[in-house]
Amino acid sequence: MEVSQKLNVEAKEFFDALASSVAYDITQATGEKVNPDQIYSGFRYHKKMKNKMGQESHVDVVIKQFVAPSCYEVNFRSSQGTNVIFYEIQDSKDGNIVVHYKERFEGENTSNSLNYKLVSWLYQKGSKKRISRMLSSMESFIRAKAAGQGDMPAEPFDDCPRETKEN
Repeated sequence: MEVSQKLNVEAKEFFDALASSVAYDITQATGEKVNPDQIYSGFRYHKKMKNKMGQESHVDVVIKQFVAPSCYEVNFRSSQGTNVIFYEIQDSKDGNIVVHYKERFEGENTSNSLNYKLVSWLYQKGSKKRISRMLSSMESFIRAKAAGQGDMPAEPFDDCPRETKEN
């Protein structure tokens, strides 16, 4: 799945908000306070996640790319396969940015890969709307913060999946 969206913020502002959200996720998963400046390409941690059936599983998280302010890529590896999420942030000519969000699943076996393709096809429209809303929410937060109207929310933006693709 891919979503591209133009946002009326600067690349550094967007990446900083994304980095804060990632740091929050790491802190929640590990119980250790992590600041955005401690995150780097190759950073690894483990976390518990629930699948759509409510079953808890463990995933290994590897931050593959963390390059401010242009890209962030993370892999969530479970027993079923690997979820890959990628953000590319590009400046546009009008002073805004374009965020390219990509998400894919690489199954541990052919059955898992085919199942994901079928399920993602069925839910593609809803998933794209969810990502678009999340990006718009980040934009609104960044603009409010720049105007002096807000601090980082208690719950960060949903940049990381809260569910695995297991069925």
